[in-house]
Parts: sequence; C-alpha cells; structure tokens
Amino acid sequence: MKVCDIDRNLMYSVLQHGFRALQVQPHVVELGVCKGDNAQQLLQRLNPAQLVLVDSWSTASNRDYCPFDPLPSWIDPPEAYDFYFGGPTWEQATWDRLHDGCQQRFAAEPRVSIVRSPTADALPAVRQLNQGAPYDLIYVDASHQYEYVLRDLMLYQELVGANGAFMLNDCCFSDAGLRQNLGVLEAVGNFLKRSDFTPVAITSTDWSDVILARKGSLLEQALHWSLVNSDVAFVDIPAQLLPAARLVHGDQRAHLSFV
Repeated sequence: MKVCDIDRNLMYSVLQHGFRALQVQPHVVELGVCKGDNAQQLLQRLNPAQLVLVDSWSTASNRDYCPFDPLPSWIDPPEAYDFYFGGPTWEQATWDRLHDGCQQRFAAEPRVSIVRSPTADALPAVRQLNQGAPYDLIYVDASHQYEYVLRDLMLYQELVGANGAFMLNDCCFSDAGLRQNLGVLEAVGNFLKRSDFTPVAITSTDWSDVILARKGSLLEQALHWSLVNSDVAFVDIPAQLLPAARLVHGDQRAHLSFV
C-alpha cells in the first residue's frame, strides 16, 4: 500500500491515469452525496461515462449515528454538525433542501442519475441503471458508522468489476473522527479479511482517502505504475498496517502514522 503525499483530488488524477491505461471511461457510483461537491469533482477529474448518485437525504442518518442513549461522553451529538448541512439535521426540510440543490446542480448533466434511497435499498436500482454491467469505481461516503460502512462494502462489492475499485473517505483514526463516532477504518479492516480487495493507496492527510482494488487485478497494477512513474511522493508499507492508521498533527500540517 502506498501512503501518498497528495489530497483526494490528486488521488482522482491517479485513478484517471489507471483507467486510461486500461482504456476505460469509468462507470462510477457515489454512496452518500450531501451537497454534491464531491460528485462534481468525480465528474471533472474522472470524466466518467456514467455517474450514479445515491443518498437518502433523510433524518434517518441521525438515528443511525450511535446506538446509545444518552450518547457516550466521547461522541458529539449530531446537531453539533448542523452547520455543515446548512440547517438542523433533525428536520427533514434540511435534507430536502440538500436533495433539491443536488438535483438542480446536475440537471443539465445527462451522465448523472440520482437515486434517493438508503444505500442498501438502492442496490437493485443501481444495478439496473448500468443494465447489470459492473461498475469501475464505487465511492463509499454514506453513513460513516462501522456497521453501515461494512454493509455498504459487503453489498456493493458484487457491482465492482474485476478491474474496478472502491474508494472511501475518512479512513483513519483521529480525535475529530472519534467525536463523530466514525468507523470507516475499522469497517475497511474487517472487509479486507472477508474479500479479495486490497488497499492500493491512501492519502497522508486529514480525513484520509483510500483506494481498494481486487488483488492481482489489472487496475491494481495500473495504479502501481501510475504512481511509480509520477512525481507523487509516497512510501510503500505492508497493507496489513492499514488498520493502525492514525492522524498526527504537527506545527505545519497533519499526516498519517502507523506506529
């Protein structure tokens, strides 16, 4: 696994080089859309043939946030992050505004399909939108709680092609992530034990992004050579160290540590 000194957007460029080497214009799914900012980057950076956006835009995400009532002292309540969503997350009107904004944002883009549904329920519709053919990239960024991330990976792996990939955000341990009850890193570690996916590259940044490809796939090889032949600074480490990833803050910036 390559620990790369780049951000998410440059990691998309690495992915684009990998797909280009395989002569693929990717078919892409994003699970968890919110305002559509990352979907816009997927369009611009990857130039996909198809982009399927899946989000429930529902207050149900608050109910899934943590099973304990009252919340443990180390977890912030969901309303602590209302500012990010532009309104109270316990009010359905906030989510409706986000959904409507996304629809308007991509209304003129024929490559984009929007599925308003919980990710597990959306699986048949997502499969049908590509006529049963596999997808090249599924970006998993819906519920960040452990059980839900693991479920998304387990369910959607059947839609990832032999030379396809998952990409996930927030795949490291951090104090800020702890406050939000994030379980992405732990879910990925569990999923890797159950599947034929392996971590190929991760950004050495806050809210780290990781790419998972199938072991021995052509895409895994293409991404390797894309990075080796680029000016991206990286270090190779054993993939088994991924579950140890934690964020360390220095005076100038944050970076990943595995010790």
